[in-house]
Amino acid sequence: MLFLFSLLIAAAFSVFCGKALRKHPAPFYLAAAALSIGTVYLANQRLPEMPVFVRQNVIALFTKGILAAAFWAVVMWTGALPNGSALMKKLMPQRGQLSVFAAILTLGHAVGLGIRMLPRWIEKSDTSNLAICIALMLIMLPLTVISVQKIRRKMKAKTWKSVQRSAYLFYALIPVHVIALNLARIRRGRTEMLPDLAIYVTVFFGYAVCRLNKWYRVKRKPEHLTGLRLASWGLFLIGMTVFAAAVSPKKAPATAPPAANAEVEEITAADEPAATSAAATDISAESTAASATETDITEITEETSADTTSEIRTENTTYVSEPAETVSTSAAAEPVTALSGTKPASATSTTASVQQTVRVYRNGTFTAKAYGYDGDITVHVTIQDDRITDISAETEESDDEYFYDAKTVVIPAIIRSQAADVDACSGATYSSKGIITAVRAALESAKT
Repeated sequence: MLFLFSLLIAAAFSVFCGKALRKHPAPFYLAAAALSIGTVYLANQRLPEMPVFVRQNVIALFTKGILAAAFWAVVMWTGALPNGSALMKKLMPQRGQLSVFAAILTLGHAVGLGIRMLPRWIEKSDTSNLAICIALMLIMLPLTVISVQKIRRKMKAKTWKSVQRSAYLFYALIPVHVIALNLARIRRGRTEMLPDLAIYVTVFFGYAVCRLNKWYRVKRKPEHLTGLRLASWGLFLIGMTVFAAAVSPKKAPATAPPAANAEVEEITAADEPAATSAAATDISAESTAASATETDITEITEETSADTTSEIRTENTTYVSEPAETVSTSAAAEPVTALSGTKPASATSTTASVQQTVRVYRNGTFTAKAYGYDGDITVHVTIQDDRITDISAETEESDDEYFYDAKTVVIPAIIRSQAADVDACSGATYSSKGIITAVRAALESAKT
């Protein structure tokens, strides 16, 4: 909900500080520049000791351009308010200064995040985002310059107005850029971005509807406004419905029910046939007779030669018998077959010893953290029978695009190699190292 919080800040600043901004704009411009430069510097320092709350809720307001977008929303809505309304009279005198203030915050965002994203957009051939950002800067810079009062006074009013009309293209590209970036994050699983995205769409699409409504009223001067209001509300509801349909999760196709004649076989101790029970009784009787002369008997086996090794697998443990040199009990004369899926009897007919398989890791899911680019990366490593069967990860980094690039390359490589010694993803080195370090820590905690 950072955008909503930013909107409240921008609206309060515009109402309560607008007069001071109009009369003495220079200190405010310097303050905006200092905030932009300072937050960009802190973000690029990658300080592990910086609290997550500060990084995600204070630094992000500037580096991600959230606060700048909120100020642009105030500037836009000021022009969409009804002529003569009290709020328009309050905000319109300092609208030019507010736009310069918003532009300075936007430049900080462009330098701090845009330059970092530029190599990725080039590498991934993401020309749409790159083109939108370049267009925004090319439109914003001249508009910012002519919004400075000293420069504006030197221009002809007609020329100034004609140049200012390009602001509508700028206003249209802002939501396109913001919504596209947030939709991409949501599709990668960042569902916590949905509330912010809904607010973005409501604010910017609502502005478009209100601005068109105002233009029609000024140009056409309709006698009755009921139809216009109904049309405006209908357009707004249609747009919000389209947005809801675009971001709603797709339902997975229903799976076909299992075939009626499908058989599932499960072998348990209770399902053993009667013959098995009888054989087990005979084994128990012979074992009792043999226990008077033999001790430490732990496995039932057939009569074997000295170089034979047998293996009995229980539910969770593999028991390996060493080669028996001699068979000295009366049960050796009659071969007895071990029961598959049952545990070794406590008294049997051989003198072989049992050696339990030694495992390096415990079974289960183990969690660990490591620092990525500018935030912690958490991994969950699932181990079964000394094999890495699954790895999931999430990040607290400010820009998750690099994290997802690293995640799609590094995690499959670790599972394939069954080790954390893999190469980092090109272009996402810090996030890759964070994943690898966290996996190593999880494996270390899983050791027996």
